[in-house]
Amino acid sequence: MGLRYSEDVERLAVDDRIAWERLDGSTVVVTGATGLIGGLLARVLVRRNEVVGAGIRVVLPVRNVAKAQAAFGEAAGVRIVAWDASAGAVPELDACDYVVHCASNTDSRLMVERPVDTITTTVAGTQAMLELARAHDARMCFVSSMEVYGSGADDALDESRGGELDAMSVRSSYPQAKQLAETLCAAYAGQYGTNVCVARLAQSFGPGIANADRRVFAEFARCCLEGRDIALLTDGSKQNMYVYTADAVRALLTLATRGERGLAYNVANEDTFCSIYQMAQMVAKAFGTTTQVTRVVDEDAARRYAVSGSIRMDVSRMRALGWEPDYQLVDLYRRMIDDWVAPDCDIM
Repeated sequence: MGLRYSEDVERLAVDDRIAWERLDGSTVVVTGATGLIGGLLARVLVRRNEVVGAGIRVVLPVRNVAKAQAAFGEAAGVRIVAWDASAGAVPELDACDYVVHCASNTDSRLMVERPVDTITTTVAGTQAMLELARAHDARMCFVSSMEVYGSGADDALDESRGGELDAMSVRSSYPQAKQLAETLCAAYAGQYGTNVCVARLAQSFGPGIANADRRVFAEFARCCLEGRDIALLTDGSKQNMYVYTADAVRALLTLATRGERGLAYNVANEDTFCSIYQMAQMVAKAFGTTTQVTRVVDEDAARRYAVSGSIRMDVSRMRALGWEPDYQLVDLYRRMIDDWVAPDCDIM
């Protein structure tokens, strides 16, 4: 792993803003451990054990066992379980105190090319984790997305607001499935008393993002490093918020330990709110030498992206739990690019 990524793991493992007194000695189930957020969260728990002997038992239900073993196989306290979210099977475990359900498809291309799989994996996987939490009376945090707000609104959106989505758009497979999974969480909380809450994450990135990642923020960074112009395939008017990966993981651990049953929480850095075009301009100025931003609107390519609009989330509910983001948008890029340029590190 890169230096910046390893720095994030080291800092989070001893961050006193996290309720470690509740997590130490417990059994924590983390799905999506071969992905970005779930992988960082699992590594933090592993490093916590190594640094302070926390005795956290880390259970990783994954589809790609070989990939998980390559990343975590030698770590003490880790159990890797073969699990296919789309099948909806509930892992058989002796104990479970916390569930953080991160597993999800985040590739917009696949949301369009494999929408049925996107829906099935999201909904069936979430219900399986809810059944696991219910069986063990565990606390659970389900990782949802800002995309549930659809095209958004002109003002800040709190968690009580709905989102307008076109149910007949194939690209809606992802946000519609996340909405249904959220409703499943609310249903389990209401009918069974399951202690589950929802994290609506803004787009998250930072160290750990692969250089070949196909999402637009990564393409912007590659253009700057390679001296290419940034060519927007949309008009760039869509406005979003973002959150650094380590800030997101700290939020998830906060919600797993302190979140209120049956509630959703917006997780974002309010200072990052900007349009895609504005972000491209910022990146070109901060990290490019000759990079310019142009608009080359491609209607076919644009269908892969979330609907245009303005998603500015009210984060006051999350802040009330004591969570604050540490990193600004330029930091997200700088730390991601640092690890691309100098990827090797001996810390982990």
